[in-house]
Formats: sequence, structure tokens, C-alpha cells
Amino acid sequence: MRLDTLLPFALVVTTAHAWGDVGHRTVAYLAEKHLSSEAALLFGALLENEQNYDYSDAACWADSVKTTMPWSRPFHYINPKNDTPPKTCLVDYPSDCPKEGCVVSAILNYTSIVLNATNTLTARKNATMFLMHLIGDLHQPLHATGFKTGGNGVEPICWNREPDRNRCPGDLNLHAVWDARIPHKLRGLPQSLDNAGEKKAAASWAADLFSRQRAIQARPERECADIGSYKCIVTWAEESNALVCSHVLRRGETWILKNDLSKAYFDENWEVVDGMIGKAGLRLAAWMNAIAVATSKGTQSEQENPPVGDAEL
Repeated sequence: MRLDTLLPFALVVTTAHAWGDVGHRTVAYLAEKHLSSEAALLFGALLENEQNYDYSDAACWADSVKTTMPWSRPFHYINPKNDTPPKTCLVDYPSDCPKEGCVVSAILNYTSIVLNATNTLTARKNATMFLMHLIGDLHQPLHATGFKTGGNGVEPICWNREPDRNRCPGDLNLHAVWDARIPHKLRGLPQSLDNAGEKKAAASWAADLFSRQRAIQARPERECADIGSYKCIVTWAEESNALVCSHVLRRGETWILKNDLSKAYFDENWEVVDGMIGKAGLRLAAWMNAIAVATSKGTQSEQENPPVGDAEL
């Protein structure tokens, strides 16, 4: 597992990817609200910087290094094969994870890097930022499907048809609809925001989710957080993958390609997006809290099985 080719924390994402920046920032802000005091101290130290970057910036970082760290691209998803209606959605790990790695093996590997206090601060910092991003990625259903490259090949998609011209502007695919179009519409946001706008929107969404989670007593300690095993991560992947059948492609590709998805499709799916963002934030906090506990004990959890692929830094 290489620990070289390290990049500084000062690299900011300028383009939207999985969940879009607003979604990833929301996951990070929500997780921060659920952190234990131990975790807040540990990750505050690991992510300390001089650029006034916050947790939400850290959670966006992994998308910005796909060009300079091309080997990290496969770490953002897992591609199960039998995941489209009328077939049964199913994640089979490790067979669905190629030798170069996938999101499941990457989360395991980066967890081990953070836990190992003998690694450099930069290595542990970058591993933390990968974890904050990849756990968010795993809760986007189209990052847990092999169907047409995670929905990128389902195009062109109509969103907000122009009535006077009876056409849809721009070039859009289904993956982008779930990344940003649905999240932005459900929060009443324009499709384009600067960093300040993204942070404000994400902080508001996180505060809303946190309030609702407190009302139902949803807490990190109730979430799966076995940081030495792939089981929690695969369970999350299975949940996301199942949503491909039950929601993402429920109406079928033909219907999706023929209809304006900003209407009935949005109405059917916005609660899924809202719920998965909420779960991602809560589960990220649970994972970070567990790492803090293991670190404070001076122990490193032994993984049940060697992770597939090489989640290198």
C-alpha cells in the first residue's frame, strides 16, 4: 500500500461529482454534528490546515484528485452485475470488486491507514478525506450499480422541459440527475453555486437532517461500525444497490428517456435522496467515532479478510 504521491489539503473541488458538492458537504457537516468529543479532537488535528477549510471541503477533496491520482477512480463505486429490473439487485463482495479495488476495499484500506499512527500525518489526513468522501459515494445508488456505467450511459435525460420550445436544454444523463438535480431541487437551490453558496446550503440541510434525526433518536452508536470488517460497508452497498431496482430504474429505462424527470420522477425519489444523505452522515460519524475509540486505545482492528485492490495514497 503506497503512501507516496501525496497531495496537500489545499486542493478544492471545482466540479460536481457523486452527490454533487452540496451533497458531500451536507454529509460532512451532518457527521461533524454527531462526532464524539474524542473523534472531534482526533479528526480536528488530522484535518488541521491554514486555509480555513472545513469538514465539507475535506469531503469534496477526493473528486478533485481523480486526474492527478487516476488509480483512485475505481474507489468511488462498486459495480454489481445483476442489479437492474427485472433481475434481483445483489452485491457479491469480493467478486464484484476488481483487482484494482472498489469503494468497499478502499474504505477498509483507508481506515487502516488512519488507524496506523506510524503513518505520516499527511498520509492519515488524505486517508481521512478519502473516507469522508467515499462513505458519501456509497450511499448514492448509482455508485452501487454496473448498469450503463452507473447511469452515465442513460442519456439524454430531460429535466425542466422548456414549454415554449418543447425541448430540454443541455446534455444530461441519469447519474447527474441523482448527483445534483434531485438534491438541488429538493432544497430549492439553483443548479450552479459558488463555494460559499454550497456551504450555506449544505449547512442548512445538515441542520435540518440533524434535527429530524434527534427527534427519532437516531444516533451514531446505533449504526454498524465494525471498522475491522467489510460487513458494514457491504450492507450499505446492498442498500444502495437495492434502490436501483426499487426506485432509480423502477419505471424502466425507456420511460426515463421519454419523460421530464423533474416532475413525477422527482416526486417519487426525492425522499430517497434526502434519506440516503442523512444515513451517510450518521454512518460516517459512527465510523469516525469508532476509529477514535480504537486510536485512543492504541490498537488497530484486525480486518477479517484482506481488502481487495490497493487503495493507495
